[in-house]
Amino acid sequence: MALGLVAFASASAYLTRHCISAANTTIQDDLGFSPQQMGLMMSAFALGYLFFQIPGGWLGNRFGTRFAFAFISVIWSLCNVWTAAVTGQAPAVAVRMAEALASLRAIQIFGFSPLSFLPVIPAETIPMFSSRCSLGVFQAGLAPLSAKILKDWIPIRHWGKSSALIGASMSLGGASTLALTGWLLAHDYHWRSIFNVYSLVGIVWAVAFYWFFRTFPEEHKKVNRAELHLIREENLASQSSDKNLDGAVKELAPTLGGLDLFVSMICSLSLWGLCVQSFCRAAGYAFFVTWFFAFLEYVYGIGKAEAGLLNGLPLLAVVIGTTSGGVIVDQLLRRTNSKWISRSATAFVSLLICGLLTMASAWTSSATELAIVIAIGALFSGVGGPAAWAATMDIGGRHTALFVGAMNMAGCVAGVILPTLLGGWFGRLRETGGDWDLVIYLHAAFYFAGALAWLLVNPNDTPTERKSA
Repeated sequence: MALGLVAFASASAYLTRHCISAANTTIQDDLGFSPQQMGLMMSAFALGYLFFQIPGGWLGNRFGTRFAFAFISVIWSLCNVWTAAVTGQAPAVAVRMAEALASLRAIQIFGFSPLSFLPVIPAETIPMFSSRCSLGVFQAGLAPLSAKILKDWIPIRHWGKSSALIGASMSLGGASTLALTGWLLAHDYHWRSIFNVYSLVGIVWAVAFYWFFRTFPEEHKKVNRAELHLIREENLASQSSDKNLDGAVKELAPTLGGLDLFVSMICSLSLWGLCVQSFCRAAGYAFFVTWFFAFLEYVYGIGKAEAGLLNGLPLLAVVIGTTSGGVIVDQLLRRTNSKWISRSATAFVSLLICGLLTMASAWTSSATELAIVIAIGALFSGVGGPAAWAATMDIGGRHTALFVGAMNMAGCVAGVILPTLLGGWFGRLRETGGDWDLVIYLHAAFYFAGALAWLLVNPNDTPTERKSA
C-alpha cells in the first residue's frame, strides 16, 4: 500500500510539473511570451527544485513522511492553480521586483559586477516565474521523501524493483500529461482549465495519503508482525553481513553531527559520481520534458495532438526501461553479490547505449522515426535509474533522504540551465534557419558523459576507509 501511494504521488506530481511543456507554444501565443522567456519559465521550476531538495528531506526527518508528503502535495497543487491564474500583465509588485533585480545586476565593486550572472526577468513574466519556482520548491521533497519511505517500509532485496516502480510512475505521469494535454489543447480546451483540473489530483491524493499512511510500518494497524519482522530483520541482517552497506555514514551514523555529515558527503567520490551522472541524465531528460514538444512542432510542422503523442514515446519507454532496470538491479545483486556490477556497471552500459541511439536519431527522416529511435535510447536510460537510487541508498544509509536530495540537486542544476539555454537556442534557430540536429547531438553528449561518471561510483565506498588507508 505504501509503495502504491508513493508511486501515484510521483505520477500525479508530473501532471502539474509537465503540463506547461505541452502548453508551451499555446502560452506563448496567449501571453505574448518569446521562446527565450518560456525557457526561463521552465527553468524556474528547476531553480526552486534545486535549492529545496535537502530541506525537503529534512522536512520528512523532522515532521515524519506522513505529514510532510501530504503537506507539500497540497501546496504544490495550489502553486499550479497560481500558474493558471497568471496573465500577461505586470502587477506593480512585479515591476518593483524587476527593477530591484536590474539594480542588483548593475552593482559594481572596483569595476566588477559580482551579480551580473542574475537573469534578466521582464516584469510581465515574474508572476509565472514565481509560480513555477514555488511549484519546484514544494515538489523538491518528492524524491527524498519517497526514498525515505522505501528505506523505512521496503526490505533491501526489493529496493531495486521498488525504486523502479516509482521512477516508472514518474515517467508514466509525464508521458500521460504530455499526450493528454496535447489532445485537450487540440480539442480547444483552455490551458488554464486544464491546469486547474490537474491541480485537484494532488489535493485529493494528499487527503487519501494522510488518511491511510503512517510514517513507520509499526505504526500502521494493517502491518502484521510477520511483515514487520521481514522488513526490519532483513535490513538489519544485510547491514551486519555487509560492512559497507550504509556507505559513507554507516559507521559514523550514531555520532555524526551536521558538520561531520556534510564533510563526509563532500569527501565521498562516489557521491560526486552520482551527482555528475544525475546532472547528465537530467540534462538529457530535460529536453523531452521541456522543449521536445515545441521541437516537433517547429522542425516537422505537426499538430499538437500528434506532437503530444510522439513526445510521450520517450517517457513511456523510460517506464519500460525503469521497470526492467529494477528487476535487473535486484537480480544482478542476488546472482553476483556485487553492488558494483548491479549498480555501476549496469548504469554505465545503459547510458552508453542511450547516447549512441540518441545520436543516431538525428539521421532519421521523419518525426515518427526520430521519436521512435529516441524512445529506444530513453528505454536504456531508464534502466540506469533504479541503479542510481539503489546506489544512493547504499551510500546514504540512515541519511538516505539527504543523499538522494544531494544527487537530485545536481540534476536540478541541469534543469535550471537547459530550458533557458534551449529557449534562447530555439529562438535563434528559428530566426536563422540553423541546424536543428545540433540539439540532438548535445543531448547525446550528455548521456555519454553520464556513463563515464558511473566509473567513479563504488556503492561500497566509505570516507572512513579512505582515511584509514
